[in-house]
Amino acid sequence: MYNAGPRATAAWRVLFEHVFADAGVDVRFIEHGFPQPIDSLWREPQLCGAFMCGWPFARADRAMQPIAAPVPTPPRYAGLPRYCSEFLVREESGWTSIEQTFGHRIGWMALDSQSGFNAPRALLATYVSSAHRALYGESRGPYVTPAKTLAALDGHEVDVIALDGFYLDLVRHYDPQMLADTRTVATTPWTPIPLVVAAPGVDARVVARLRARLVTIHDVAAYRPLLDDVLLARFVEPDTRSYAALEAMADFATERGYDVIR
Repeated sequence: MYNAGPRATAAWRVLFEHVFADAGVDVRFIEHGFPQPIDSLWREPQLCGAFMCGWPFARADRAMQPIAAPVPTPPRYAGLPRYCSEFLVREESGWTSIEQTFGHRIGWMALDSQSGFNAPRALLATYVSSAHRALYGESRGPYVTPAKTLAALDGHEVDVIALDGFYLDLVRHYDPQMLADTRTVATTPWTPIPLVVAAPGVDARVVARLRARLVTIHDVAAYRPLLDDVLLARFVEPDTRSYAALEAMADFATERGYDVIR
């Protein structure tokens, strides 16, 4: 989910290689990316550590085992395991508010994404009325990945998109040129950040060892540069009850008659 370019991907791998080794867990790293759907990763029966979007986690038809939640370092996260979505437009548009994008073309990432669909839909739902159920002239998606969604904006296929703010912070850190011609015109409310999970069938003792290691690495000097490389202050035990708020956002949009982004 947070492979914001090759350097970011490499940094995540180094971090987790150290964590698994220190926890005494022997794992096989697998490459999983487009065009493979991300939900197929979450259904791997031996999945032993991967980020999972909070909305699918809350709605999962099987009990995924929560391991830990990341706490990003940028000040706007206020030392909490939270994130938001950012509405991006091209700089050349001159737009400075979400309202100015109405009537134009919006692109969205995936129907099962909190940051790329559910959170922006809930914010947009506050603008609809019985007389105006559609806010945009055209709605395009799914673009599946953040990179492809950004490419659609850059390529003038769409005029506004919404993406995971932490993913965008990683892009700003590793490849700021990717966002040089864009600006943020709105952000969604803060919600619980994607968490690291294991499949239901993974030995609970293994999960406990991984959790114990992840939530303490910020106190280990050797981990400090590894956490810095992925813009994290630490990992914490996730408050799984908090993710129910994401389904409440979906219910709100439906109640407003805005079940799809349009």
